[in-house]
Amino acid sequence: MTDDPKKKGAETSAGWVQTVAAARVVSAEELRRQAAMFRPTPKQAMFREFAERQVEMGNLLLSRWLMATKDQVFTQSFRRPVSRREWDNWLTEPGFSDWFFETLPQVAPLAEQEKQLADQLFLEGLMRGMQGEKEWAFKEYGRFRFAQVAKGAAAATQAAATPEVQSFLQPDASVNAWSKSTKAEA
Repeated sequence: MTDDPKKKGAETSAGWVQTVAAARVVSAEELRRQAAMFRPTPKQAMFREFAERQVEMGNLLLSRWLMATKDQVFTQSFRRPVSRREWDNWLTEPGFSDWFFETLPQVAPLAEQEKQLADQLFLEGLMRGMQGEKEWAFKEYGRFRFAQVAKGAAAATQAAATPEVQSFLQPDASVNAWSKSTKAEA
């Protein structure tokens, strides 16, 4: 043990110094137990109701939910609207997030199956556009198919694509990307 007051504490069997100020390690089982015991404050419960109404109106942004608490109905019950700092503090409470978001499936992360479905819909729409000979569809396919996946793939992509394909895929304000000054002749 040292004389430094910050390092005073009990030495563990492994030789580590365990202090009161050290971060507390909590098991997953303990976190689940704490989460199950979570009971919202009246302000948290009312804020969730406001957030649910905001989601129903299509406002999925936290900033909109926080602004909604400036409403007189909220401030009559609770002197002050919910601040970002207060929200961040609530998020650290075990069980708050599970309780708060259980009624808001719209803000849950996308499941892998939902992502696959969105990919499938994207590809089907893209194929319909290409079948209809829509220029945007061919451009989008080129970006989708030949875009770099990682920074290391940039050189390989540039080498694989012909100058004509590269010029076609470049963002351009003109209506017809092929009308750019290329050496390709029709």
